[in-house]
Amino acid sequence: MTVPSLFIGVVSYEGSKYPQAQGPEGLAAQLETALHERGRECTLVIDTSNRLNTAQTPVSDADVQAALSAQVHLEGEWDRYIRASQGSSVRGRAHTASRWLRRGWQRFAPPGKSMVERLLNIELAHQALLRQGLTSRAPWILILEDDAWSANIDDLADGLMDLLERADVSVRFINLSESFDLSELGIKHLLGDSDYSWHGSTTRAVLSAQQPVTNTVCAIAYRSYFAEQLLSAYASMPMRPVVPIDWKLNQALMDMHSSGSLGVGSCWWVVPGPIDQLSMRGDP
Repeated sequence: MTVPSLFIGVVSYEGSKYPQAQGPEGLAAQLETALHERGRECTLVIDTSNRLNTAQTPVSDADVQAALSAQVHLEGEWDRYIRASQGSSVRGRAHTASRWLRRGWQRFAPPGKSMVERLLNIELAHQALLRQGLTSRAPWILILEDDAWSANIDDLADGLMDLLERADVSVRFINLSESFDLSELGIKHLLGDSDYSWHGSTTRAVLSAQQPVTNTVCAIAYRSYFAEQLLSAYASMPMRPVVPIDWKLNQALMDMHSSGSLGVGSCWWVVPGPIDQLSMRGDP
């Protein structure tokens, strides 16, 4: 059995706004073709399953409220985590106040139960794809959400495989999406130059993080042994209250950093990201 150079998993669902992600015109299929042309074998899995059994585990109005509160608390923890070296700021306090004002309004006008159901299905799909990536024995696992897109597949294929093959063994995961701006995320002070460069046709910087940080889970490459650690961390967390998988990953990173298992240089960022997140950037 040939071990693939890369496992590519796509999180999608029936009725998605981005159905092209599930077919030959999607980013994952195009990337797989481009890598095959470059002599790299890949395993591609597109996951459109709804694994949540609402008959057995129904979502209640209380679950919705608990999910909203849990995310606000987790956002506050993340702010303290990324700003630990800077201390409190007027901007940070303003963001905290804004979050709690929004949370107060949501007590009277919450989103529907389908929001929580969708978050659970997305989480289950991410975890299932990580497990399938481990089964494939590929050294790296790239998980894409279906709004991931690249206008330059050749740049992505050349730069990505060169980067994954040359990445230092201390690198556990690489953020590849151009989702939120670094200034908006408030993490510029945590990112510095690495010893590596992007070998695609577009000029991009490969930055190394002082502590592990994320953008969104739209497009992240996980080293296989880190994916295994991450699945173990997820398994130790309760399913409810429900938080988006983006925030569940952030919780895992904070815990791993606190325990000393993830430190300087364990996380890389490609800036600007070679993969756009269409839900934030517009259609291709």
